[in-house]
Amino acid sequence: MRNTFGFLRTIVLLATVSIASFHSSARADDTAPGGIEFFEKKVRPLLVDNCYNCHSANTNAKGGLRVDDRNGLLQGGNSGAAVVPGHPEKSLLIKAVGYNDDDLRMPPKKQLSSDQVAVLSQWIKEGAAWPAVNAPIALGKPNPKYETLRKDHWAWQPIREIKTPAVHDTAWPRDPIDRFILAALESKNLKPVGDADKLALIRRITFDLTGLPPTPQEIDAFVSDVSADALAKVVDRLLASPAFGERWGRHWLDVARYGESTGSSRNVPYPHAWRYRDYVIDAFNADKPYDQFVREQIAGDLLPANSQVEKDEHAVATGFLALGVKDVNQRFKVRFVMDNIDEQIDTVSRSVLGLTASCARCHDHKFDPIPQADYYALAGIFNSTDLCAGVRNKMGGGGLDYYDPQMLLRLGEAKAAAPSEQVEKLTQEVAKARAEFQALRGKPEGLARGADGFPKQRQFRLKMEKLQGELMALTDPTAGGGKAALGVRDAKTIGDTEIRIRGEAEKLGPVVPRGFLSLVQFPDQPKINTAQSGRLELAEWLASPKNPLTPRVMANRVWEHLFGQGLVRSVDNFGVTGDVPSHPELLDYLATQFVRDGWSVKKLVRQIVLSRAYQLSSEESAANIAVDPSDRFVWRHNPRRLEAEEIRDATLLTTGTLERARPDASIASGLQVRELRNNGPEAARFGEQARSSAHRSVYLPLLRGLTPTALEVFDFAEQGMVTGSRDATTVATQALYLLNDPFVRRQSLALADRLLHRSESDDAERIDRAYRLTVGRPATTKEIERAKIYLADYETAAREALASTPAPAKPAETTKPEATVASASTSGGAGGGGGAAVNPDEIVNTDEPVKEDAVQAADARTAAWASLCQALFGTAEFRYLK
Repeated sequence: MRNTFGFLRTIVLLATVSIASFHSSARADDTAPGGIEFFEKKVRPLLVDNCYNCHSANTNAKGGLRVDDRNGLLQGGNSGAAVVPGHPEKSLLIKAVGYNDDDLRMPPKKQLSSDQVAVLSQWIKEGAAWPAVNAPIALGKPNPKYETLRKDHWAWQPIREIKTPAVHDTAWPRDPIDRFILAALESKNLKPVGDADKLALIRRITFDLTGLPPTPQEIDAFVSDVSADALAKVVDRLLASPAFGERWGRHWLDVARYGESTGSSRNVPYPHAWRYRDYVIDAFNADKPYDQFVREQIAGDLLPANSQVEKDEHAVATGFLALGVKDVNQRFKVRFVMDNIDEQIDTVSRSVLGLTASCARCHDHKFDPIPQADYYALAGIFNSTDLCAGVRNKMGGGGLDYYDPQMLLRLGEAKAAAPSEQVEKLTQEVAKARAEFQALRGKPEGLARGADGFPKQRQFRLKMEKLQGELMALTDPTAGGGKAALGVRDAKTIGDTEIRIRGEAEKLGPVVPRGFLSLVQFPDQPKINTAQSGRLELAEWLASPKNPLTPRVMANRVWEHLFGQGLVRSVDNFGVTGDVPSHPELLDYLATQFVRDGWSVKKLVRQIVLSRAYQLSSEESAANIAVDPSDRFVWRHNPRRLEAEEIRDATLLTTGTLERARPDASIASGLQVRELRNNGPEAARFGEQARSSAHRSVYLPLLRGLTPTALEVFDFAEQGMVTGSRDATTVATQALYLLNDPFVRRQSLALADRLLHRSESDDAERIDRAYRLTVGRPATTKEIERAKIYLADYETAAREALASTPAPAKPAETTKPEATVASASTSGGAGGGGGAAVNPDEIVNTDEPVKEDAVQAADARTAAWASLCQALFGTAEFRYLK
């Protein structure tokens, strides 16, 4: 029974493909003999000569309409379906070419003859014949390799009940995890190194669980605690800390490709994305069961809720499906939709299952047993789902064109909608103003200067944007203090979808029933409710304890964050091209315990960090390195470089300036939904706000393409894709950042002030405290003496430099050209705050040098201490964990 569903789907698809060409041609040309011939001789040439320049894939798609594709005509553009087969009188195409409406005349400069209009009318009346799309010969045929892969590949086999192995050195293991590790080591004739000392262990475990260093008081308390459960008490304290959710929530945000803008060719903000960020952090702090965490992110809107607060929480959770990269500049809506569905399938399959299902978009997966039909079984689920990211596609849009407030999830109690008559009136006025602006935009008469010195098109653009703002104020759920979130909901139209031939959105093949990946099957799988999208059943299938991939993938992610590499190193790919587990029995043991413990991430973390394997030192062994240089079998604890957030947050905590409270919303929440320029005033403002922020790094604005320097330079997560494991590079820009960045210099000065304000301490005590704060250990006698010499030499040199430096001359006043800005809407609404929009007609380009942020010590002594502190921040010992 294991692969019955996949077999039946293949049989159905084979039968469908065998008659696909017949059905495709039947619906197009059965109503008239020679329908295709008539189309090719009469209709296509007419469309090519008169319509393709403005409405085809290779040229343009004005109004969102394509006439070079039958589905493009049937789906239509912004005004609705252009062709209704069998009904020319209902077809907008005939209305437009007949010049029967002053507002809809096509082609605009040359009216078709009555004979040409008659040809189009006859073609539509007879069924709008169109040559059938030729499906590849291999489409629907079973792949002979797939059945073998389903049976043999380790990842999608049921999780086994594992007994802990016997070991020779019975004194070494402290728990079952240690037995699995030691058994593998003994099989390779390897011996584990000694245990880590207490200083290294408290620093390691505090960073791993909270992303922050231990304070000197916490270090002293642990070192002096000689009880058997000293470490367990520290672990429990750290798991209960709000910092745990901020650290481990950030791990999931990497997987969820979290970002606060669309990225891609037109970067548009997501002002409400922060709600999903906070939801994730709260979920990890509350130790929300992982299976429920998955359900809420896939189908939270379809789950029962006991209160409005819980209902809103579930809605926010579905932001997981809405936060991805989107090409809002895509001219064709059908491509925009299918690209977003592909992004959702890729995210869900990689994050939860460790599979690259999106590789089956264009053809059967080349390596894993995922036929193209399985991909479109999932695509049908997401095609039956509204993607509520608050944006829409528009080729060459401007202003608020990309903002769609109706595609946001409203939170809280429903409020009365604006009067429909008023909304309709404003909508028509906006459309008219846009048409007037587009008629002049970029043309000589539009670019000509008016009496005010600005291009004449400016007043038309301002009028359009003013009306856009008024419309948004009426329809935007955030106007007037309303709350909204990104997420998903079931669409009005529910149904299965077609295979896209070679992955091309417009080339439709046979319809595939909605369903799940056939490589993972188990008894009593959920059955799709035909009245809903199928996301609820997908969530149940993903979160089922019978699904072997979901607990394995998450257990492996937890191990990777604690050991630096997963038991399966390719944490996002458990397929054939991925890694094989170094300890397959241990992985299944962890997955089993994870489920038995109620899918508790905190319990899994606690069990692992209390194992002896985790508490090993990072010392090297020449004999072990010769056999296992990459430490795959865990004979020691690999040192690791701190991640970007840890380096920044540790710097702030060390100086005493870290703001531990969660900020309200996000800096990006005040943005209007307009295109962001990576070299514009918004980019400069966000860079400065990120540098001056004292909150934890997880709360910094994360607009795609505008990542804060402190994060970007130390290998921040790729925000456009699932990132279960970050790179850890060593490049020159990191050293330059630690040497020159205003944030580092400002924090070095703050630490110097903190040390110098301890009037009861002498310099030796201050140096020792600097070491304890930055690297978590006391300074040695040699380090103290060397630091004293350095401070004295630096202070002397700084005093001489100050004495010989002339007072700066007062700069001459100059007039700086300012970019004129114009707000396109009333305050509030438009997806965020009432920020001003840069006027593209009035931008003044300048070549002004970047102004350096001055960080100046008050005197030579402070400058010397700031230099010493900066040197400590730049050490490898500060940036690495042993």
